[in-house]
Amino acid sequence: MTTTKRFATHPLVRAVALMGAPMLMLGSVTAQAQSNAELEELRERIRVLEGKLEGAISSAPELRDDNAYLLRDGDGIKIGGTTISFGGFIKADMIYGSNGNGTRNGYSIGLARTYAKAANSDVSDWKAGFTARESRISIGTKTKDVAGHDLTTYIEMDFNTAADAAGNESVSNSYNPRMRQAFASWNGWDFGQTYTTFTDLAAMPEILGQGKQAAFIYVTQPMIRYSMAAPGGKLMVALENPEDSFSSSTSYDDQSYPDLVARYQIRGNYGFYSVAAMLRNLEDNAADETKVTGAMSLSARIPTVGRDDLRLQYSYGTLGRYMGLLTYPDVDLAAQAAGEVEPLNTYGVTASYRHFWSPAWRSNLTVSHTEIVDDLEFSPKGTLSYFDSSTSVHANLLWSAHKNLTLGLEYAYWDFGEIATSGSEQYEQVVASAKLSF
Repeated sequence: MTTTKRFATHPLVRAVALMGAPMLMLGSVTAQAQSNAELEELRERIRVLEGKLEGAISSAPELRDDNAYLLRDGDGIKIGGTTISFGGFIKADMIYGSNGNGTRNGYSIGLARTYAKAANSDVSDWKAGFTARESRISIGTKTKDVAGHDLTTYIEMDFNTAADAAGNESVSNSYNPRMRQAFASWNGWDFGQTYTTFTDLAAMPEILGQGKQAAFIYVTQPMIRYSMAAPGGKLMVALENPEDSFSSSTSYDDQSYPDLVARYQIRGNYGFYSVAAMLRNLEDNAADETKVTGAMSLSARIPTVGRDDLRLQYSYGTLGRYMGLLTYPDVDLAAQAAGEVEPLNTYGVTASYRHFWSPAWRSNLTVSHTEIVDDLEFSPKGTLSYFDSSTSVHANLLWSAHKNLTLGLEYAYWDFGEIATSGSEQYEQVVASAKLSF
């Protein structure tokens, strides 16, 4: 009985050999009756052919040896030992706002206090604006085995600078890029600028103007952060950039200590749950006064029916610049003018429900409310402008024909409660948006 010995060959060798085998067999197997000697000779020819091909392949240069500086690697481009990826999106918005919010560049900034100013302007006509300034460009890198750990970096820019920044809506509509995020991660450490540890992005509502709601925590700033595994999730501790201000004209002096922030997040089949705490030092060199204060935040993202989810966040304390895109200052501005440091305590709550009508169609209903809880000891005009509470409601319909394409229509309603009265003023906005990612 003839035995056949199996050879461990390269897949390409086996494929080429098997393709050549029928040609060899065509000349050898011409009759039904074939001697054992002829079969053995055929097998020997195949073994010789496999050996020759395997030798040729093993000595051929790899692609990375051909060009060590440019090699496609997954979703990125490999340069040396580092893989670089590019991303971002183009976002075009048509915004239709009430109460005369037609100031230069005002539509693409959309701070609560600018909406409040429009609501209190005694003008009731609607005005339209177009913008693409929220569009972003990002670059990420990954380098393996940097002192035994992967090193990743990320930098992100958009063009959504301040309303009074250089630019125009008359001829060029050109605006300067700005840095949103720029950080590196290695062995559990994050260095650079990214979203504050005090917020939970898993609970962020899906609205067409991210962060532009009354009470959600939404800040990016420089920091040093360490993340470690913890039961059910992870624990993050960070030293972050200290600042207690409301604008460049009301900023206090540089602070002596960084903001200390910690967050514990649990992830599981029942959603994301997070608790965060922050310790802050507020001081004014001119008044020679310092106050230590803090804040806390609870958040959750809870799956409900199908792909639907409920997103919640509650925050309390000296929230100041951390909440609602500078809705309130960190301190009572009238107290500051009188030479005192008085932390301004507020609270904020946000609830959002996301419902999928189909795999491509979804809607979000978001309600957010914030309010000053301190009894103001100084002139009410020193806190912000005229309001001590704000409420926002966002309702939208989004269509994602592809993961890289989302079209949406959204209605937003704001209510601002006046200080020391029971009155309020309203602002409304309709947004049509197209977001194309790359």
